Amino acid sequence: MDKILITGMTCQALVGITAEERSALQPLLIDLEFLTDARKAAGTDSIQDAVDYSLVAAVVADVCTKQPYHLIETIAERIAERVLADFPTPGTRVLVRKISPLTKPKAEHVAVEISRP
Repeated sequence: MDKILITGMTCQALVGITAEERSALQPLLIDLEFLTDARKAAGTDSIQDAVDYSLVAAVVADVCTKQPYHLIETIAERIAERVLADFPTPGTRVLVRKISPLTKPKAEHVAVEISRP
């Protein structure tokens, strides 16, 4: 199976455990991988035979902004569910990074990665 990868996608979400965390949008960095058979698209060089990754990215953004979340795990799961439901793929991998989530000790990001068949 071939793969399409979208990496470093930035999204904003209301996410966190405390009301303070959920009071403002927080930046997320998302990587998405999904399986596809790219042979037909490669042969025809037509978007009609490919998965339009701009539509996939729009779905990711929609999931992030649709509702407030407590956990990035939930965001990752919702992204995977939508990708599997909306696009012709037998599997996906989602990595969600929450940027600067900790102040003491300082952390660049906290991430969760899930794979779904």
